[in-house]
Amino acid sequence: MRDWKGDLAWYKTHTTTAKIGFNPDGRCLQICRTSRDIGPRYSSAKQAQDATPERFRVHRIRDLRRGMKIFVDDPNDGNKFGHVVTMVGRVKGFDWDNADDVLVKTNSVVAGKIVVVRLTYFQKHWGDSFQFGAFWLNGEELDYPGWKRDGKGTDVAPKPDTSPRVQNFRESGNSWNVNILDRAVAGGRKDIAPKVHAIEKAVKDLPDDVKDTRVKQFKDEFHNNRVLDMKLLNAAVEDGRSGRVKEQRDKLRAAIKSVLRH
Repeated sequence: MRDWKGDLAWYKTHTTTAKIGFNPDGRCLQICRTSRDIGPRYSSAKQAQDATPERFRVHRIRDLRRGMKIFVDDPNDGNKFGHVVTMVGRVKGFDWDNADDVLVKTNSVVAGKIVVVRLTYFQKHWGDSFQFGAFWLNGEELDYPGWKRDGKGTDVAPKPDTSPRVQNFRESGNSWNVNILDRAVAGGRKDIAPKVHAIEKAVKDLPDDVKDTRVKQFKDEFHNNRVLDMKLLNAAVEDGRSGRVKEQRDKLRAAIKSVLRH
């Protein structure tokens, strides 16, 4: 298996179908494992994503490192395959917490080629947002700058935020329980307060429907129980509620994911 330096070197010399040895379009998982010289195991990026153990997942943008594999996905769309890319660096003058400053190598953006894009490209163009980075793929643990396999020296492995309240929120599924975040803020997590405010504002800016629509049901559920039943908003958008409903739905998704990757 190649180390992270060999991984990045592979990408520098393998940019087109002729150099890669196969057409990269739609072959993201094969590319990411080939760059590390890892054998096949899962049939899609989504399967590899779901199989990644939590201890190898990196949820905070600031903890991502070159050579890590990054999964992006929209769990509510019809694409069951997902997407995985390789981090190759950050832009000059980057902000540690800004996903737009993270650079990745990816296929399926330019036909027959592997190119560099910003991590936010997939959200803007495909609707697929950042899920997590990983230093594990197809059953293999991956190194990255500063990584120590034997545990000696400085331990620089990223530590995901596994505080009970944040973890409980992560596990609340599509019915996101904001009460959990309220208790986290009350317990001293001031960093989460702006994220709760963003959620509240996005809900407030949804239309005030008079009839018993899914939007009205969603807002009533939040006001009464502080629960975000995203299935209701997703169904409303699928049934044609574009404009403000879709805009605020997308803002809520972004706010929720900002908590999950914190």
